[in-house]
Amino acid sequence: MNISSLGNVPNITNQITTGAPQAGFRCDPSAAATSGSGTSQGSARLLHLDLSDRKGYREDYSIRDAAEGLWKKENFDFNIFDPASIQRMQDRVRQGSYTMKPTDEELSAYLDTLRQNGLDGSVDWTGLTRELEAFKTTTPEELEDGLDYLASRYVAARDKLERNYTGEELTAQLAKLEEVYQAGKSGMIDGYTQALQDNLGLSDSDAQAVRDSFSTILAEKEETYRGALKQVHEAVEQTGPDSVWLKNHDAYIASQLRAADKAGQSEARYSVQDLAAAGQIAQSYRTEIFDASFCGRNEATLALGLSLADMKAETMISKGLVSENMAALLRNSRAQGHENALTALDQALAQRESHLAPGEPKGTFAPVDRSVFQGIYDATLNAFRQNGGDGAGAIRAGASYGQSITAQATARNPQALRWGISMESYWKNFYTAPDAKEVSPLDKSVNRLMEQIGKPSSLGSSAYQKYADSWRDFLAAIGGGGVNIRA
Repeated sequence: MNISSLGNVPNITNQITTGAPQAGFRCDPSAAATSGSGTSQGSARLLHLDLSDRKGYREDYSIRDAAEGLWKKENFDFNIFDPASIQRMQDRVRQGSYTMKPTDEELSAYLDTLRQNGLDGSVDWTGLTRELEAFKTTTPEELEDGLDYLASRYVAARDKLERNYTGEELTAQLAKLEEVYQAGKSGMIDGYTQALQDNLGLSDSDAQAVRDSFSTILAEKEETYRGALKQVHEAVEQTGPDSVWLKNHDAYIASQLRAADKAGQSEARYSVQDLAAAGQIAQSYRTEIFDASFCGRNEATLALGLSLADMKAETMISKGLVSENMAALLRNSRAQGHENALTALDQALAQRESHLAPGEPKGTFAPVDRSVFQGIYDATLNAFRQNGGDGAGAIRAGASYGQSITAQATARNPQALRWGISMESYWKNFYTAPDAKEVSPLDKSVNRLMEQIGKPSSLGSSAYQKYADSWRDFLAAIGGGGVNIRA
């Protein structure tokens, strides 16, 4: 089971409408506090990538694709400061062609030129740098493909240089390659690791172990691809006249390396699947922490959101989808991850309390009540352990307990806006789908966009149903069925 398929599971924290308790905060987003060092930056690193510059990143990279890419680079690398570039674009439009793709006739003529003249042995440093720098924002779904891409591009580029340069010139070219590759590699490793540390609460030693695992995995992939070079070059020689230029097309060679071989069992402490799984859990934590920073969560909803993420982690552990080492990391960092979220909420409340509106009494935004969070979280996880791993059932148990413990919080802090009537309304409507008239225009617009990219709409679902749907989709993604964690 490849854990990256979890990327298709809707994230519950992105779907749940915050409801009355959060609406009662009336928090100014511009005054939001962040948790720890760089939480929001860590969140940004997990955004999806623009893959347009990557050659054969996730799909087959044919000879035609390789030739078309070269043609585009020569004809349509647009530069507003280059009159020739502007002229090419204008001529294309005047001819009635509004795409930047060559016609069959243009590509055929271009291929003839390539077959006659070949390609020199130089590396497009600007293009390669741009490609590798993009991996600073690698998501869990892209992780394995990204690691394969980095290693194969490096091995293919190095091979090209070693076949075309000698002496001091080769030394200089290889030094440049190492500079570009190390920058791209460090960007990916540091970006992904920092996101895990910021959101899951990894210790410095655990974060270093993650970095070391990335380095080991990449070194293993490099070795695997070096071993496949001979096979790939032999295959290129069988392409007839195209072999003249393909042998020096390092992006094409890299794509064939990825297709030819995969690294075997890794010696790294954490496997790629481990790291992808951790990234998935970090995404859920990230959303909770971010929303808490903007007063979009309270202690009760934080407890439900983080308990759902942790139940997913426990299920992956029980199903053997992550190693014992990763299981230990996820469990050992959990308390700090929770603390990061609670600290974010506490800072947001303090910021809002320091800017009370006229008529708002002192204590309207009382500090975090950790007993509420811990009580609901423990009730949810205890139910999960006792009911054989039914996440939806555990959420129901957590919500049931939440009604009583938030009532106690109201008694302790009657001035706190997030308790009292606001919280009572949330629990009363927890299982009730909202009336269509209550859905804001913004929510409707967001859900239309989600539907356009293939994500299910969350409109018309109760808060509980969104949790239940997320749990169901998670189980389907990891192979269906539940897991009896009492066994």
